[in-house]
Amino acid sequence: MNTDQHPVDRVLPKRQMITLGLQHMLVAYIGAIAVPLIVASALKMSPADTTVLISTALFCSGISTVLQTVGVWKFGVRLPILQGVAFSSVGPVIAIGLSPGGGFAGVCGAVIGAGVFTMFAAPLVGRLRRFFPPVVTGCIVTVIGLQLFPVAYQWAGGGENARHFGALPFLCVALFVALVILAVNRFANAFLRNLSVLIGLVSGSVLACSLGMGDFGNVASAPWFTMPLPFHFGMPVFSVVPVLTMIVVMVVQMVESMGLFVAIGDIVEKNISEEDAVRGMRANGLASAIAGMFAAFPFIAFMENVGLVILTGVRSRWVVAVSGVLMCVVALVPKIGAIVASTPAAALGGAGIAMFGVVVAAGVQTLSKVDFERNRYNVLIVGFTIATALIPVMAPQVFKQMPDWTQPFVHSGVVLACLVSVVLNAVLNGAHEEDVVPAQSMVRE
Repeated sequence: MNTDQHPVDRVLPKRQMITLGLQHMLVAYIGAIAVPLIVASALKMSPADTTVLISTALFCSGISTVLQTVGVWKFGVRLPILQGVAFSSVGPVIAIGLSPGGGFAGVCGAVIGAGVFTMFAAPLVGRLRRFFPPVVTGCIVTVIGLQLFPVAYQWAGGGENARHFGALPFLCVALFVALVILAVNRFANAFLRNLSVLIGLVSGSVLACSLGMGDFGNVASAPWFTMPLPFHFGMPVFSVVPVLTMIVVMVVQMVESMGLFVAIGDIVEKNISEEDAVRGMRANGLASAIAGMFAAFPFIAFMENVGLVILTGVRSRWVVAVSGVLMCVVALVPKIGAIVASTPAAALGGAGIAMFGVVVAAGVQTLSKVDFERNRYNVLIVGFTIATALIPVMAPQVFKQMPDWTQPFVHSGVVLACLVSVVLNAVLNGAHEEDVVPAQSMVRE
């Protein structure tokens, strides 16, 4: 093995690749099926069409993950990034699906059109790479972790639809999973430490099922095999307004992806150039265009799996590529997916608290390298960015009266973190970030 090879490019032994890839897939699975379930419910789809929607979302998520991690020609950022359906697309997809003359064929046409637009627009957005110094990426990583905490807390309380949300058994399972993860990291060997989240999830699931929390009712009814096919809902319908609507969503995702690529590059200690970022956004566009043909949705990096990379210390992009292949396999065998989806939410909560907590810690670690002593402006950038980016999480009603076209921007903490930190850094620090102003003078003022 080449000792000069970057850990991101390192190929691990097969057994490790499969088990670590499985761990990534389990963490991402619940989020991967959430969007198709929400959309199917809103559009009043039949159970058969809902199954198709879930399978195509998982299948295309796997394709998108392999495209980003392995890379083909000028596509793929080649980082350990697991791709999933973007939640910012839910509202527009439902609106297009319910519009007269739209339907899901209109959704597919809009996603394909926006994906093609993204491929051509990626080089333009890629020029923003120079506006992402450590003070910006540190804010973004910190916000990523902070905005995920409500998800982990909801899981720990038993899940959104739990009958006795917050009951002691739920909290005990979440605490047990967190303690198992800590114990494995403290006492186990290196290989088991890499699997600490998987071990915690399995142990917590066993405990939760023994307490009567497991619900495997959907496993029996799930089919053994399905084959995602293109144009299941008919040939795509391309209309100007739906395509433009989805393009707005993709512009938001390009801004968010730029911040995520640079931030994840910092986490795995690999410099992300402008060309790397362009390849990543171009891959998002291609994956979305493919997804539109398969009746799926736009894709973006799953932030939940960023925490897994930090917690396990495994930075190999090939491990995440394996998880993409596993996503495709699970999409073909819905019964396996139903078993994974039956993982008790409380067990996920314990793992989520551990993973999202270390994301925040990674953001703080990046910010610790920023000069706050001699540059008072960095304090303002971090303070204003975090305060603004947490509005969608802590007080989403603040932006309720904003125009409809702004909603995809103002309801994403990561997008707000990118926009606010980049603008403030450009205005306050400009191109000469080293021309610092003593923090003591700010205190005196």
